[in-house]
Amino acid sequence: MLKEVFMIHNLSFNDETQKAILPHLQKTEFLLNKVTSKLSKTEKECNIYVMPDLGLPHNSTRMLGGFYTGSCYVWHCDIPFIPIDTTVNVCGTAVYKLSENISVQEFKFRLDNVLNNISKYDWNYDKGNHFVSLASSDGKYGFDKGLYMVVHASASEYKKQKSLGLYPEKDNWYYNEIKTEYLENDFRYLRYIEGKTAEKFYVIANFLELFNLERNRYFCEKVLGNLLEKEILNTSHYGMPNKNSVCIGVQWKNEPYTLLTAPSKNIYIVNPIEKAGKNNISNNILLSPHGLGLQITSKNKKIEYLENAFKIDNKVFHKEDSIEIGKYSKNRGIDCTYKELENTVHKILDICPGSIIGELSQICTFSKKGFEIYENNIS
Repeated sequence: MLKEVFMIHNLSFNDETQKAILPHLQKTEFLLNKVTSKLSKTEKECNIYVMPDLGLPHNSTRMLGGFYTGSCYVWHCDIPFIPIDTTVNVCGTAVYKLSENISVQEFKFRLDNVLNNISKYDWNYDKGNHFVSLASSDGKYGFDKGLYMVVHASASEYKKQKSLGLYPEKDNWYYNEIKTEYLENDFRYLRYIEGKTAEKFYVIANFLELFNLERNRYFCEKVLGNLLEKEILNTSHYGMPNKNSVCIGVQWKNEPYTLLTAPSKNIYIVNPIEKAGKNNISNNILLSPHGLGLQITSKNKKIEYLENAFKIDNKVFHKEDSIEIGKYSKNRGIDCTYKELENTVHKILDICPGSIIGELSQICTFSKKGFEIYENNIS
């Protein structure tokens, strides 16, 4: 009989949204333990690590499967196994320094020229919470003064592709191999693949990490041209650190990363500190949050699972529905003052040790809202 011992490693802020999520993650962990133990024919232990930015995902498919943003899922199994409602699609950020200052108008011209005329990749900087920003550093924290280009995007070319895509889309290459484990007397379930199918999935996920790094690099090089001075960072915060784990909105490498706050707000460049912190979970996985995460907007934070749906407050969501940002969820930093954001960032770094090495003020951004100029941030 599988023990109901929950090993959630809670590095969250324990705000009201996170308190509502944690009981559901306990069920996810139980299901992971149950399936991996069944496949291994011996009791296995799985672990979920939740970050300070634990929050709602953007899509209902992931949440219906019991997976939330700002968390890392680790399992042990004697045969290859992957929970597919993690909806793996490698995502990350990159930062490049410009060799000289340019106007907002020139940046927009360069951006439009690449977006409209170069089709080597399926650009998705205007989808979901992705963006392209021109930002500036005033030299705080010893960071070089000047302008920087910041991008956030995923390898959308492989998101729903039937032959190699990793999303659990009907008729894709592994869809007929999906198995489902249900939680007794509950609407919760865990969908997964195993064996050679899981092995192929990981090979693609591993390839996509390199693909997305090169994709963002190519884009920035084409936009900036001879104005590109140097690459500051290029890292992932969504993907598979190894064949037995998935990070959703969590960096896992010991290298500088972007700590995103909110649209128009400052972006922090952080160097993680590798020490005996609770976020250092193995020799090669050092977890750091990628932002501040999404809270539930309604006063009632209760999350209730239904049959093939879930309910937040009085709104019912089905598979493929979007948990619309600004309507049903909101960024934790969107209404914060500069001082409040700064305090939150330092709070995060107390939990996941790291040092701020740079701070970027966003001047303009291209996103799903179009091209926006933040007049108050222009010096």
